[in-house]
Amino acid sequence: MRSLLWLPALLLAGGLSAQAAQVYKWTDDKGVTHFSAQPPEGQKANEVDVKVAPQINGGGSAPTYQMPNGVQQPSVSNDLQQQELDRKVKAQVREEQARIQAYCEQARQNLAQLRNNPRIQIQSGRGETRRLTEEEREQRAADTQLSIEQNCGK
Repeated sequence: MRSLLWLPALLLAGGLSAQAAQVYKWTDDKGVTHFSAQPPEGQKANEVDVKVAPQINGGGSAPTYQMPNGVQQPSVSNDLQQQELDRKVKAQVREEQARIQAYCEQARQNLAQLRNNPRIQIQSGRGETRRLTEEEREQRAADTQLSIEQNCGK
């Protein structure tokens, strides 16, 4: 556990230079994980891929990540691209909220008609008009009420 506390200091010291220092990771006989700039003697150690963090003043390189095919990709998007993406997502959210609100208003109007009008007529698939039975009207009112509760809140 104590050796894990040295990792941030080691990474900070290595990160001060323009290039990242090589870091090795290994686990001892007691199961304790260690990190060091030197591989241990007589034990197998894995190299840790350390990336250089971007500098606040704008210097340095942008952080990257490696794709499964080996291609390096920037992990931080261009600010303008991110702003455009944010704008599009917010517009989509507003459109979806407006669509849900319109649906809820229509569903509430339908529920009011189903509750207050015992003589509701519908068109069948063949273009014929018929009146809903009391049971059909009650069932449609219950279904509409449930839909409103699930999709619109109370």
